[in-house]
Amino acid sequence: MLYYIIFGIILATILLAFLINIVHSSREQFKKKLKLIFLFIILGITLIVMTRFPQVISVIPAIFLILYRWRFLINFLAKIFLLRNFKNSSYSKPMNKKEALEILGLNINASKNEILKRYQDLMKINHPDKGGSEWVTKKLNQARETLLG
Repeated sequence: MLYYIIFGIILATILLAFLINIVHSSREQFKKKLKLIFLFIILGITLIVMTRFPQVISVIPAIFLILYRWRFLINFLAKIFLLRNFKNSSYSKPMNKKEALEILGLNINASKNEILKRYQDLMKINHPDKGGSEWVTKKLNQARETLLG
């Protein structure tokens, strides 16, 4: 019984570390890791269903044939519902001066030296090499570029 408890604690620790890693990853890495998670979930569900209902194995080729024949419709629906156009989203809009000042935590009368000092202080805290997020780093860089031209 003690072995199960130790195994559970180790498994929970690994899952927590993996979750923290996912949260602090960039957007592209997050998408890749999310796809991997869904793949494992689908694989696990498939294995559970196959162990409970062995007849499912004989249906798998038919499912692949149906998916292959309907691939154009599936791709069309995926583009409409799943793959949104992010060019119109707030992620790719150019940053204005007010947003840049809010990100750096400065007032409108900040000098060039104040901007650079605040940027460097925030980069020391939020750099990806020190456990920070790449997204935050990109926003800080974009704010500096906006304010300094």
